[in-house]
Amino acid sequence: MARLLLFFFALVAHFQLSIQQECSVSKPCELGCCSRSGFCGFGPDHCGDGCLSGCDRKADCNPGTWNSTKWSKWEKCPLNVCCSKSGFCGTTEEFCAGKPVKRPSCNINNTPVERVIGYYEAWSTSKRRCYSMLPESIPYGYYTDIIFSFATIDPQTFEIEAGDHKTEEYMRRISTIKLVQPDIRIWIAVGGWSFNDPGPTRTTFSDIAGSAANRQKFLNSLVLFMNKYGFDGIDIDWEYPVAEDRGGRGVDYENFVSFMRALNLRMKWFRRRFVSLTLPASYWYLQHFDIVGLEPLVDWFNIMTYDMHGSWDLTNKWTGPFANSHTNMTEIQDALDLLWRNDISPRKVTFGMAFYSRSFTLQDPACNEPGCRVSSGGNAGRCSGTTGVLLHPEIADEIRTRGLTPTLYRGAAVKTVSWGDQWVSFDDVVTWRLKANIIRSQCIPGVMVWAMSQDDEEGTNIKALTAALDRKQMPEPNFSKPNNTQPVADLAPPRLCRWSGCYADCPPGFKTVQRFGHEEVMLTEENCMDQGMSRLCCPADQPLPSCGWNGHSNSGKCTPGCAPGEVEVGTLTYGCSSGYQSACCTNTTSTAAYGVCKWTGCGESCPSALPHKVVSAWMGSGGMPHCDVDKLRSFCCPDPPPADFTDCSWVSVNGSHYNSKYYCEDTCPSDQVKIATETAGGFTGFGNGCFVGARGYCCKQPPPPVVPRDDDNEDPFGGKQNKEFQGLLEEYMENPTCPATILVPERSSWFRDSKRRSLSAETAELGILQSRATECKEDHFTRLVAFGAAMLTMSTSMLEPLRVVYDELFADHFDSELRADSLRSYYESIPNLDPNGLMQYVFLNPVQAGRGIWRDRQTTSAFCQVESTSTTRKRQGLDASGQSSALLAPRIVEWLPSSAGVPDFGTVVQGILNGELSLHYARWVYLRNQGGPMLELAYWIGPVPGQPGGSDRYRDNTRPTNGRPDRWVVVHLHINERTNWLRSFNGRTYVGIQSVQIFHGQETNEIEGQGAWRVDNTGSRSTRRGYRCPENTLWYFGAPVAIPGSSPADEAMRQYWQNLRDWALRLFNSGYVASPGLSLILRNPVRLINGDYDPSSRTLLGQGENHPDYHQNMWLINWIITGLNPLFFDFGPADPDA
Repeated sequence: MARLLLFFFALVAHFQLSIQQECSVSKPCELGCCSRSGFCGFGPDHCGDGCLSGCDRKADCNPGTWNSTKWSKWEKCPLNVCCSKSGFCGTTEEFCAGKPVKRPSCNINNTPVERVIGYYEAWSTSKRRCYSMLPESIPYGYYTDIIFSFATIDPQTFEIEAGDHKTEEYMRRISTIKLVQPDIRIWIAVGGWSFNDPGPTRTTFSDIAGSAANRQKFLNSLVLFMNKYGFDGIDIDWEYPVAEDRGGRGVDYENFVSFMRALNLRMKWFRRRFVSLTLPASYWYLQHFDIVGLEPLVDWFNIMTYDMHGSWDLTNKWTGPFANSHTNMTEIQDALDLLWRNDISPRKVTFGMAFYSRSFTLQDPACNEPGCRVSSGGNAGRCSGTTGVLLHPEIADEIRTRGLTPTLYRGAAVKTVSWGDQWVSFDDVVTWRLKANIIRSQCIPGVMVWAMSQDDEEGTNIKALTAALDRKQMPEPNFSKPNNTQPVADLAPPRLCRWSGCYADCPPGFKTVQRFGHEEVMLTEENCMDQGMSRLCCPADQPLPSCGWNGHSNSGKCTPGCAPGEVEVGTLTYGCSSGYQSACCTNTTSTAAYGVCKWTGCGESCPSALPHKVVSAWMGSGGMPHCDVDKLRSFCCPDPPPADFTDCSWVSVNGSHYNSKYYCEDTCPSDQVKIATETAGGFTGFGNGCFVGARGYCCKQPPPPVVPRDDDNEDPFGGKQNKEFQGLLEEYMENPTCPATILVPERSSWFRDSKRRSLSAETAELGILQSRATECKEDHFTRLVAFGAAMLTMSTSMLEPLRVVYDELFADHFDSELRADSLRSYYESIPNLDPNGLMQYVFLNPVQAGRGIWRDRQTTSAFCQVESTSTTRKRQGLDASGQSSALLAPRIVEWLPSSAGVPDFGTVVQGILNGELSLHYARWVYLRNQGGPMLELAYWIGPVPGQPGGSDRYRDNTRPTNGRPDRWVVVHLHINERTNWLRSFNGRTYVGIQSVQIFHGQETNEIEGQGAWRVDNTGSRSTRRGYRCPENTLWYFGAPVAIPGSSPADEAMRQYWQNLRDWALRLFNSGYVASPGLSLILRNPVRLINGDYDPSSRTLLGQGENHPDYHQNMWLINWIITGLNPLFFDFGPADPDA
């Protein structure tokens, strides 16, 4: 995020230089011109007649005392900041004496936070070894919006794209949260802080903004992209327009507005998608944004009010190497003031909070307060892995384990803590509340978080932030099926659906209604100023109606009206040159009253069938064409009218949007229903003091009667989801083999560590295969897997009714290991396990999956040994090594037994032992984010490496390929340096492996700077499967293993375990996971009498360090052991693709 020089320090320094520095012809000014008197400065006195040197230099601005524009770059300062008498732009007292900023002012208690936005990092699970977040793990009920970060743009075609396979997969899965929270909005962010780094996308935004043709290409692709993934909005994260140091161009200032105008128009016509724009909090970069011109083109700005300080300060002469908080509210207020100087509406501002911090290493540990000198960024965190950065959960870990007491700085609204020479500031519920009170007092209704995926598994940070914002978690939906035996009871009356205010969410007890056949909910911006949005809200304790907009035509000639069985609940003129659109909902308890009453045409009386006139209004329900003032429409009902429309009056709600008594919002109190609207102004002249906006005709709801409890009075959304899940399971059970044999869906990795780059896609052949899928549908299968993943990851109590359905319709037909409780227990025992990948395996292999999971549990008991007697056995998350980026269909090896056509690991191990799979090469790879080294073993499918052939039983035969077939099975043995990974048993030293992962490979690649060729492990067809020992236990390869089980029924399992033991023993005896192989990466190891290394010899060679004997970097080469006595390596296994 934006993070350059602090404006305040820079300007003061400039100012001091300009008025103090002496100069001459031979000693020019660092800033400004040298006057005839030998002093530096700007303007005619210094740069005019008699100037000695630097005479063509110009000041930033004209203070108003210079009678010519030739002395300054600008007549006035960017962003309306102040111009000093010396011609510098700034905001402090030296620049703005007597000119205070007029900040918006609101009563905190009357300014709720309406939106809480969380940015989701697509790379968190592949770049961090812990404190990351799967899409299915997004906490329920705290966020109103999620922004998926980031999509990219092809710099040649200017089309938006996912960029890599893992990002694309998570884009598909991010909507899982909508299963339980359907009104949450999911956005896609494009760009980011690194988008303008040197590279192919450095000028892409400028290229798009500066060309109408390029804009059209981007917008056309964006519509398709948002349709494909169901995104509700687009967040443009172009952080550096104009800035030459980040690839910007001077014309970006105007072109950015043109680009956003085109984007805004396309999104409005495209099912009313939302648009936001990221703003830096630094004047240095913000001056390049025409924020006044951009404001009407966005729903809101997301301002990055963090990263005010960081390790970049150390080499900056204006800020210097001093400890300071990156969320210092005093400095953040200066950034907000830049917006207020330009009359930006606070409703268009979303304030940035951070779930991470910037850390420093102190020069003197005794000086540990803000302002103390620092020598570098702080030590990298064990999860974040970046110098100068600590995630909030990492800071909490340090405070807890070290017993630290943080210090609160109330003025800056931050806390700090230090230990040794480490110093960091951070936010918690206390400092967030201080910040929240300030922004609410300035009428800001939105908060965003970078990044929601940096929270811990308990959601500690979002819970604290929610409390600080005076918000509550949304109540959990009830997923129970309707109960037909409920007794008679006193119930609230059947409440009507109603439209929310333009700037409000649904009232308590109501839910938004999804538009039929679309991802978005029912929305309208009719009579809403400043791009407010009204939502259709229906009672949460009644069945939700099915609703949609009827009557739109591409010609603009709209024809209102609803189909039989539907009622009109609202109207809309947007997109209509004549007529209007009708908001039509099925006739249910919550909409019935609307269906018995009708609006007349302009000037018409109520018909005899509907003699009771409720109200007259010149624009009817608000979205109808205007009538003349003397020819109003009437809302007519039977006599007597519905009880819902008997106690009504005009209501004017003043001021909550612009904090002005002259602005009226078209809304009603939350317990009333709006049935008519009148806009303010001269047309109606309703004389209530409102000159802008509209007023609503609001009806109070009748008192409750005593009625029998109906079947449908259960939670309608939960019941609907229960019914959908039941339908998907019933459809699946009609042909359980269909997904695996006909659909062959793209499979998720079991683990979160795939590092891939783009390869050519197999789309044509795969498309032909999938066209045969007439008995099952891929979108249904994807939805079924999403339900299953949610069942594993979300609240146990909330989704218990779904688990009952799952057990009854699916698990009980196959294996008790697949029952919801058992499967969740298995999943929770492996926190790094991907729930989507697990549920895919279960549904693709229903017959084998139960036995496979049982086998996996037993394998853990047999092979994973405790590191030491003082440790306990529990799971921990597996780290990850990089992002994926491929479009190929997965070609995999299953760890557990699977359906025909996909080899499982038992088959592979048998092939290795039989000589049908031959070791092509071994290679050490250091994975920083996985905590240590990994041994890569590439087994060629065939008895002789590089020779074509080999048995197809070791290949994935479920997927087509128009390139090479599977040629390798690659095994990764992961070592965690933080464990007791070298250990002696019975006098021998063994290597402890934390996890084993396997995949197929088809091609090789050789990347510049990364050493010898490798099997390409970067494609989606190289999807990972594997096994991992519990925390504090390791699989010591080659160590004695007691094989469990003795009954005939266990014979196949015993053979599988024997094969695993023999394979590990072979690798040990042949030196690959023993001292010979370790000799390549250990520094000065100590040998025991038997030639093994002492287990205390765990110091690894540096990643850029050459081996003292072989004079090569051992992390970049392939090798084969060709002799043990004496030891001999072949460092040049041939690349078959060379």
